[in-house]
Amino acid sequence: MTVLRHVCDSIGPASRAHAEAARAAVAHAGSPMLERLAAALGGAQHTPRPRGALKKIVVAAGDHGAGDPGIAMGNDHPTAIAARAIADGTGALAQIARAAAAPIVLVDAGAREPLPELAIRLGRGPTADVLAGPAMTVVDASIALEAGIALSVSLIEPGLDVLALGAIGVGSELSAAALLAAVTDVELDGDPGFPAAIARGREVRASAPLDRLAELGGPETAVLAGLILGAASTNVPVILDSYATGAAALAASAFAPAVTGYLVAAHRGTLVHPAILAHLGLVSIFDVGLGHGEGTGAAMLLPLIDQVAALAAAG
Repeated sequence: MTVLRHVCDSIGPASRAHAEAARAAVAHAGSPMLERLAAALGGAQHTPRPRGALKKIVVAAGDHGAGDPGIAMGNDHPTAIAARAIADGTGALAQIARAAAAPIVLVDAGAREPLPELAIRLGRGPTADVLAGPAMTVVDASIALEAGIALSVSLIEPGLDVLALGAIGVGSELSAAALLAAVTDVELDGDPGFPAAIARGREVRASAPLDRLAELGGPETAVLAGLILGAASTNVPVILDSYATGAAALAASAFAPAVTGYLVAAHRGTLVHPAILAHLGLVSIFDVGLGHGEGTGAAMLLPLIDQVAALAAAG
């Protein structure tokens, strides 16, 4: 795990001074929401003039054994359906991304059924049932983490100002609950599987971050956590969507606590996500009733980033 250690060691704190300067640069607009966003971006980018022209959206697909329907569904699998809507441009995310001039990168981190050909295949298949035992092996989790880091390098090298994240896959809400329960005593409602997921999380609370990720996470969790770490190491802010991306942020912050300074919560989300944001110390930019978070909520923030960049440049 030399690569992981090197990346984590490269992540310093976000800049409080630049965050305040960026907030002040847009204060003339009279919008507290834009001020919060400017501060988050400026602190992460270490500049008083946040940038937003170069942006990408990464959507990672990963299925969890806890959500396995027990039969092969082929093209009718929910993950495959969501991936096709992204790939063929008919989904809400694809439409918002086009308007925001943000290319979408679709990643097969571990989907159960085949995804469209354009998906980048990084995974080794779906996880086992987290409620019954370890979701992944440590080797699988390590490979996925490093794949996410490598992907971040390939995306950032040509130039990148902002990285927005989304995720698709069944069973991720239980994995997110387990990962949260591994680091906090929060109680959760909203899903009949949460009590068992919380119990699993508490079983491995004393484990090292990589072991917890392997025990409780999903393939997309690990890939997205690697993306977050890689982006933070190069001062690129990361926009979170809902609980699947929040779970990845939990995993990344366990490896490098300073990574939280590079995270921007697009919206409050549902189920586990509000508790994840509270644990990470993040306040969402807006509050809408979006659920799973295939990236739509994160993409909705991108036009506001363009506004912040324009206001800061003129301020």
